Amino acid sequence: MALAAVFGYLSRFTTVPSSMTESVRATLDDDVLVRIRGLTTVLGGKTIFDQLDMDIPRGKITAIMGPSGTGKTTLLKHITGQMRADAGEIRVDGRNVAELSREQLYKLREGIGYLFQNSALLTDFDVFENVAFPLRQHTQLPEELIRNLVLLKLQAVGLRGAAPLMPSELSGGMARRVALARAIVFDPMLILYDEPFVGLDPVALNQVLRLISTLNQTLGITSVLVAHELAAVRQIAQHVFLIANGKVVAQGDPKTIADDGSPWTRQFFGGEADGPVPFQYPAGDYAQALGFAGVVK
Repeated sequence: MALAAVFGYLSRFTTVPSSMTESVRATLDDDVLVRIRGLTTVLGGKTIFDQLDMDIPRGKITAIMGPSGTGKTTLLKHITGQMRADAGEIRVDGRNVAELSREQLYKLREGIGYLFQNSALLTDFDVFENVAFPLRQHTQLPEELIRNLVLLKLQAVGLRGAAPLMPSELSGGMARRVALARAIVFDPMLILYDEPFVGLDPVALNQVLRLISTLNQTLGITSVLVAHELAAVRQIAQHVFLIANGKVVAQGDPKTIADDGSPWTRQFFGGEADGPVPFQYPAGDYAQALGFAGVVK
């Protein structure tokens, strides 16, 4: 069965009953699924976000890029309510994440799929049970329905035959696809991908790119990618945010953002050593640290 046909089949017949997976939804008809205003976060005395503003459009693929250590993964944790900001507001589907009760937050998370950097498969469970895990934890579905849902999700990522394998028997690309099957098991409204392309060979990379694109086109979900690979992002994303120094320093079409003339984009996408992104982590006086205080420099 063709990939798009599989996803079409999933969207028509395999949605988990809404009474068990209904997320906290806004009644407001809004083209923005995630709205971030004035986000400020300070960790260990370092400002990670400084009045950050960002609008992530509903039903599209958005990439968040930036130098290492700029808080891209931290931003995903804010969106899911794993971390609280010092100031500002994040609204997901119209709801202020910081104001949700624990029960409401858990309901919201059922509508969010998360693909971790290292896939985060449970090493003591086989592929089937890894994908089934969210269903067993958060629903009381009969075993037959769980089985059918898991096999359909694995079929969608091309790994139904790998159901009995253990994570240690999977290649990096296969593990990433199993993690994707687990992320879509609740038919989420939003999927967050944390470095989904790291460590993939060209064949596995193209498979993951195709899966992400097909998910959005067929199921109408929203995807947010944290990534560094501009060539891959250009193939599937509709919008790119470049963050640095706690703010959005550039944004736009992934096909043209690298040529916008900004020193940030020129350095980041050109791989230049010198520019607004510093090489040295902030530190005190070097001579003083070496015990040469008072030496004329």
